[in-house]
Amino acid sequence: METIQKLSRKNFWIIVLNSTSAYVLAYLLVFYINHFIKVVMASMFHIPVGFDWDQVYFYIEGYQWTHDMVTTIFSAGPFMVLIFGVISLGAFFSLREEVARVKIFFIWFTLIAFNFFFGNLLIGNIFTKGIGYVFQWAFFSDTARVVVAMIGFFGLGLTALVMKKPILFSANSYFTSIKEKNFPFFFTAQIIVPFIIGNIISIFYFFPRILFQERYSWLSLAVVLLILFMSINEQEAVMFDTDDAPPPVIISKVMVVLALVLYVGLRLALNSKLSFF
Repeated sequence: METIQKLSRKNFWIIVLNSTSAYVLAYLLVFYINHFIKVVMASMFHIPVGFDWDQVYFYIEGYQWTHDMVTTIFSAGPFMVLIFGVISLGAFFSLREEVARVKIFFIWFTLIAFNFFFGNLLIGNIFTKGIGYVFQWAFFSDTARVVVAMIGFFGLGLTALVMKKPILFSANSYFTSIKEKNFPFFFTAQIIVPFIIGNIISIFYFFPRILFQERYSWLSLAVVLLILFMSINEQEAVMFDTDDAPPPVIISKVMVVLALVLYVGLRLALNSKLSFF
């Protein structure tokens, strides 16, 4: 009866709001970790740089670039994002038994971070964008680039397998169990709709300059989520701690406010180009 009562339109949109806020927070943090790592790495080579809300500008001529510069500047960010993604996954498992709704933030951060890294190996490598510049400057053969792309592909598949249990266990923030009756409701509200809305919100954030990563990264993440849905749907029912009272379905005000402040604040603060020489 408790499960049936929670499958309401109001609760659906509360879960969507919480998860979408977490998605926006995670997306912006992943993007700006990579963004500012580029700035820091460029400063190590004494390269004058400028940056705004979506781009880093390098004030040097093309012939001044060296292999070390390209390798360090364009690979450090994705690797740092991957490291933070692993840390985020560890943070989730430390809270796995808790009903705290902040767990969905760690899930989205891990998903987006892993997608950023492995998606770059796959899509960025093919189109020579992002970390793909490193492989171009390293004069990788076509065979080597195919191998790197395959690593990215299997990395995305591994991401789906790794995130199966975390997504299932995130349901204990709202339900005492996850089973055939409430799984479609939960997965749609917690994952599918926030993914769609979150991507639309991110496009508006970067408008009018929609960069390569923002145009195509959703494709690889969509594949990961599809694999997740198909694999989780085959799982047996999962029972959480039924000794306590069912957790209430309420708005996570802190997460919603943080997402709004970060979204608006960063866009306004970085609207003008900042330069460092």
